[in-house]
Amino acid sequence: TDRSKEVEIHVQLAKAERDRLSSIRHFPVQLPNGQTLPLFELAEIEVRRGIDIIRQQDGLLSAVVSADVDEQVTNANEILSQLRRNYFDRFTQEYKVETGLEGKTADQAETMQDLGTGVILGLTLIYIILAWVFGSYLWPVAVMLAIPLGLTGAIFGHWVLNMDLSLFSMMGLFGLSGIVINDSIVLIVYFREQLQQGVHHHDAIVKAICLRLRAVLLTSLTTIAGLVPMLFETSLQAQYLIPMAVTLVFGLAYGTFLILFFIPALLTVIENTRKFVFKEKSYAL
Repeated sequence: TDRSKEVEIHVQLAKAERDRLSSIRHFPVQLPNGQTLPLFELAEIEVRRGIDIIRQQDGLLSAVVSADVDEQVTNANEILSQLRRNYFDRFTQEYKVETGLEGKTADQAETMQDLGTGVILGLTLIYIILAWVFGSYLWPVAVMLAIPLGLTGAIFGHWVLNMDLSLFSMMGLFGLSGIVINDSIVLIVYFREQLQQGVHHHDAIVKAICLRLRAVLLTSLTTIAGLVPMLFETSLQAQYLIPMAVTLVFGLAYGTFLILFFIPALLTVIENTRKFVFKEKSYAL
């Protein structure tokens, strides 16, 4: 048989006999020799509380343990961490059973795995698009190096508000990456335009910061202003979206501030390195 497939079989008494205990006592049981005896002659029947549902997984009996979590006291991730560290191994060795995480926890783990694949695919597409627009393999890397700046801000925000990184927090990183990259593009595009006009790279960097500062700040501040009210929302429906808002608000605030210092420094390093390399090649020739 294929153990990966489950077939549910329901066996029940006739409707008229389901509510009578005597029907269970006189339930006919066929013996190996073909003889039939009532159940009360083969077993002692007692009335006691039992298991409501008998579950099987891969042909083995299984039990489901579930509980609600008081978020004011602890959280699901902390509880699972304690179970893995203190109970699972001892429980399996003492009672010779297997344990596993199902339900919401398993679904979340599967979603996080799929999300990781989506992140890799998304970053690859971003790089391909930027490489096509800039006509260079190096400048897209410079633009995408701004993404970790926003990530550090998002982690810092969750730490300040004493919140755990959740699935919605990770989803917020997609939107955060797009806005942070856009801020970097605004600076780098103008910087490249100045270089093409013959402006020295130091002056080009200063002009890019001074003339594009308003565009960078407006892009981030308008997004932050729109999301801040959600941080103070107390409704139950909003609790799922607050981690995403924290990611965007703190990631943008922290990332935008660092971009104004990090991108100019990075552009300076790139230009100095490029000139040094070409200078060394000219000497070699």
